[in-house]
Amino acid sequence: MMADPEVARFLTADQQPLTPSDSWRQVAMLLGHWELRGFGMWAVAERERPDIFVGRLGPHQPAGWPDFEIGWGLARSVWGRGYATEGAAAAMRYAFEVLNRPRVISLIDPLNVRSAAVARRLGERPVSRWMYHGRELDVYAIERDEWVEPATRERA
Repeated sequence: MMADPEVARFLTADQQPLTPSDSWRQVAMLLGHWELRGFGMWAVAERERPDIFVGRLGPHQPAGWPDFEIGWGLARSVWGRGYATEGAAAAMRYAFEVLNRPRVISLIDPLNVRSAAVARRLGERPVSRWMYHGRELDVYAIERDEWVEPATRERA
């Protein structure tokens, strides 16, 4: 997934695809996040093909991060299928109901219109900008008392 230039464009600090060894280090960081913080991103697989990794999403807050983030990154082969919205909604529910977080953010490149649309479907709104390795990212946020499940919001 991270070797795909279209995926890496919005998920890596230098916007370049990862080598296999860099991908390994990223996986090690994600696993270490669980050990150090007690929460972290989840692996995503399709129900019909549970042995095939198609992405990662969930809570994320490495050292130096501006706040508690819900992030997502998916293989291009599954873009447009609703996995980001469905998975991020589950991660937000977990953040607010289990981890008792008062606020959740998502960091999104201003050119990443797909992710911005996901954030809006989740009820997040742009609140500021944050510099990350020389790149300006939009900070989308939602407070716990504003949270409404996207499926519930759509029925209202």
